[in-house]
Amino acid sequence: MSFKDIVGQEKAIKILKKSVQENRISSSYIFVGNKGVGKKITALEFYKAMNCLNINKNNEACDNCEVCSKINRQCCPDLKIIKPIKDLIKIEQIRELRKDIEIKPFENKKEIYIIDQADQMTLEASNCLLKTIEEPPDYVVIILICLKLDPLLLTIISRCQIINFRLISSLQIKKLLLNKINNLKEERAELISKLAQGSIGKSFSLLSDKEYFNQREKLLEHLATIFPGKYDPHIFINIEKMITEIDRMEETLEIIISWYRDILMIKKLGTQKNIINSDKLEVISEISRNYPLKILMDILDYSEQIQEYLKKNVNKHLVLERLYLKMVGLEYCLK
Repeated sequence: MSFKDIVGQEKAIKILKKSVQENRISSSYIFVGNKGVGKKITALEFYKAMNCLNINKNNEACDNCEVCSKINRQCCPDLKIIKPIKDLIKIEQIRELRKDIEIKPFENKKEIYIIDQADQMTLEASNCLLKTIEEPPDYVVIILICLKLDPLLLTIISRCQIINFRLISSLQIKKLLLNKINNLKEERAELISKLAQGSIGKSFSLLSDKEYFNQREKLLEHLATIFPGKYDPHIFINIEKMITEIDRMEETLEIIISWYRDILMIKKLGTQKNIINSDKLEVISEISRNYPLKILMDILDYSEQIQEYLKKNVNKHLVLERLYLKMVGLEYCLK
């Protein structure tokens, strides 16, 4: 693989290739963007370009020399990847990094430390890392990979070069899937490319995830029966049934959000262009006639709040009960 094989990140790659060409590689970077858009792959390709024995005129690694081969297999002694342990990067891991960093590269011109999910660092780990980022050895490159900048210390952010990774268009993902996967039907590639919502990584995981599509089908069938004002004395039994059947909560919430965003797109803009659930277009168009814009906006606002609540271990039953009440418009009837 090389830079040219990374889809949709031309701007980020242009910046990195220029730094290699001009020999002006920063000591620390933050690669920020959604899951599955190529941040880690780009970090590895960047490291190959720094050290490749036969780099070409486009500042891309040859992918064949001994250095490239070792980096591809991630068995290079000068390449260290730090990942969360039980959802956290702890101070002990950063202390270990600080010890390692004192040793010069074994084989390459540069050694690299890739901190994956750097937004999961504890405060103690972040403060420990700051000491290294403030005065790094000239042979070290540190790359922090994260979804958002917000969880990082401002003092860390200010000392790093920020490289933004954008979402990949559904058209680019569709073309990639059709090129890479034999006998994939175009309609299937179209749906997956939209459900992936800008993430190549997610698109490939969806290809073989039957459980996701089974859950999605059940959930959308249920959502298609919900209308504002359509509720009965058994509403809380329905809520309990919905909650107990829900698995993979984050994915479930993403499906719910995509469903109501699609309804809003049809309702407000009258366009089918950016509909995610393209296989349910007829149902979505029908339902859009029954939902006032105010209720749709309220459902989406609250759904996005739930994503934050779940990170804080808030009671799932309570937040989903309230979401369900918003779906049927009961909160408006009670005002």
